Amino acid sequence: MQSGTVSSNGIELFYESRGPENGEPIVFVMGLSAQMVFWPEPLLDTLVDRGYRVIRFDNRDVGKSTRIRKPFKQGPLVALLRYTLGLSVDSAYTLHDMVADTVGLLDALNIERAHFVGASMGGMISQLLAATHPDRVLSLSSIMSSNNSPYLPLPKPAALKTLVAPRVKVETEDQFVAFGLEMMSKLAGTLPQGRDELEAMYRECWARGINPRGIRNQFLAVLATGTLTKHLKQIRCPTTVVHGGADPLIRPAGGKASARHIRGAKLVIIPGMGHDFPPSAIDRIGDLIAETVARANSVAQPAMA
Repeated sequence: MQSGTVSSNGIELFYESRGPENGEPIVFVMGLSAQMVFWPEPLLDTLVDRGYRVIRFDNRDVGKSTRIRKPFKQGPLVALLRYTLGLSVDSAYTLHDMVADTVGLLDALNIERAHFVGASMGGMISQLLAATHPDRVLSLSSIMSSNNSPYLPLPKPAALKTLVAPRVKVETEDQFVAFGLEMMSKLAGTLPQGRDELEAMYRECWARGINPRGIRNQFLAVLATGTLTKHLKQIRCPTTVVHGGADPLIRPAGGKASARHIRGAKLVIIPGMGHDFPPSAIDRIGDLIAETVARANSVAQPAMA
């Protein structure tokens, strides 16, 4: 396993690479406000065991990567209203900037092309990357994400409050863990979440460093980017869209919308899964990622021949 910081697109990104260095690279892109440790270890390890080089990293504004400092001009509720009405949203950056961050990570690690797995906002980043940099993306697995259309069904109120809720004062590790577990309970489906795993993950996040300001920056970036529909129509790599059938934040219609606009995309709805990674769904998700990678390889081999 290797880890470190690389320069990318004018910022610093912290990454971790595990598995054989000559293995096919699979890059995992995490979602809004989530550090790279939100990727379940069993999911990463099952792909390493299959011989892949697995890479994950902290997006800008989370974990050990660069934190962006810029005054806010709009609050989250005002920004959400403007987004819903089709008006512009002011933000420090957009998802296009985060795509450039990710391409810069590939360059820094001397990776010409990779398979991509994105969750939630990370799914949107990965979708945009596949559309705008097709020469860098071998396959795409988009999980609990959407085409970011303002016309999709709204999140359930309790789930939406995890993004736009009033400020919560967190001064200790235990307070942070309690807050995180409460938030994840609002994002759950009907499948058990694995409380011990979640608690360990939040304690690791606290030790790595938290950035409450980054949550709003990333939320505004998603809104400012707008719908991805026209970009999704440009994606040509093998794609699997995975979504929880009980996702209260990005409803299943979001995953269906992404799959509908990506040519040849395979849509898989996992019953009972929410906006999370329930332990009982990990093996299924790992198999789906591996199948998507295999589809890409089966397409590439005849072309090379």
